[in-house]
Amino acid sequence: MFYDEIIRCNKALNVDVVKNHIYASINPYVGCQHQCKYCYVQADKYSKTQDLSFVKVKYNILDILLKEISKYKIKYFSGVIYLGTSSDPYQDKEKKYFFSSKIISFILNHTSYNVHIFTKSSLVLKDIDLFKKFSNRINISISLITANEKIKKIFEPNSDSIEKRLSCIKYLNLEGISCGCAVMPILPYITDSEKNFEELFFNLRKNGCRYIWWGYLTLRENIKNIKKQSQKNLYYKVLQEYFSNLIDNYESLYRNSFLPDIRYQKIIDKKIINIAQKYNLSYFGPTWKYNKSFQQQLFLDLKY
Repeated sequence: MFYDEIIRCNKALNVDVVKNHIYASINPYVGCQHQCKYCYVQADKYSKTQDLSFVKVKYNILDILLKEISKYKIKYFSGVIYLGTSSDPYQDKEKKYFFSSKIISFILNHTSYNVHIFTKSSLVLKDIDLFKKFSNRINISISLITANEKIKKIFEPNSDSIEKRLSCIKYLNLEGISCGCAVMPILPYITDSEKNFEELFFNLRKNGCRYIWWGYLTLRENIKNIKKQSQKNLYYKVLQEYFSNLIDNYESLYRNSFLPDIRYQKIIDKKIINIAQKYNLSYFGPTWKYNKSFQQQLFLDLKY
């Protein structure tokens, strides 16, 4: 059951600066209707004690953004603003508040910064006219971790279907908007098989996907002793219900870390690259005119 809660934010942008380029994330909503079972934001490192079972709306985010951006754009001429790093910017609340649309329009019309959007929602198509106007400054990454609808329903119960997301990728690229796929996160022993990548990449290629990039599932325990289940515990509940035979494998793979063993990552990296090459998919993520690689900037520590 989702309902509105209006909250006041003290900060709009979470900023990092690399070689005089600004990289910033902005999220007009806290919490997400998709309720993805693997979501890294469930960790208290990011959401503290916040209840993410319903969506909160930052009612003053545009006013704060205006003040912050006026300071940054004088000092930093180029950069990327990310939407959707902690909460889908095009979930259903956007139909009512239009905050994501207004933020993107403001950035594109009043700064020289590029915009990168992460979403699982076909609602992003409502802003197609804006995207077409600034097509050289927009990248959209549609999140897809599998081509298996049963797996999708287990881990992403309230998100758009795989078919809808593939159609979204196709339409955006046909309209001249650079759109690729964020294969994030890879779920060990569930979505990391050659069969899954073959099926997914085949469908991505068929629908005109420009690029892929990927990241691995994190499993974090709570840092503080709070009355909130950890991200790891929430994910393990799903394993217990649907994949109980994998729990020992996870314990071994994530031994003493919130990331899977680096040896495992290297094996999967190689597998992904080989299959991406087979389907002629760029596997370096999106590109900008001045950009090299800024994949490491995706998951900036979140401040609400």
